[in-house]
Amino acid sequence: MTWQEKERKSLLETKLVNPFSRYTAGQLLDSAGVMVSWLCVLHCLALPFVLALLPLAGLSFLIDETVELAILGIAVCIAALSLVPAYFRQHGSLRAIALFAAGIGLFGISRSLFEDDLPMEIIFILVGAALITTAHLINRRLCKQCAECRAKESV
Repeated sequence: MTWQEKERKSLLETKLVNPFSRYTAGQLLDSAGVMVSWLCVLHCLALPFVLALLPLAGLSFLIDETVELAILGIAVCIAALSLVPAYFRQHGSLRAIALFAAGIGLFGISRSLFEDDLPMEIIFILVGAALITTAHLINRRLCKQCAECRAKESV
């Protein structure tokens, strides 16, 4: 068996054991960032409609503002672990970080300026989540392009 066949067999066994092995940590963090930003949207959109039902289901803790702050905190931590290292170690493009900052900024504006105006708050939250999602997707694309460039240079 040649070393290439051994490598292929090892790679196949790894994929059978761990289905996430084909993704880098940065790609997984970008995916988590997208999910967390839309979790925030879901929380903000659903909360006004299920407000009366939450205490009955024992989920009244979801009404608390600390849940929103926790979701935003998780989104910022994921971005710090994904976007910042990718900027410094891989692609060097500020686009993803700028989009993320704009998205978080819109979340903050929606909470501070439009807390009593639900339609405007929802619009700002949706646009903010779209910007955060775009930031993570651009970061993922830039990292992939950069990895491809490095692979071509080494050949």
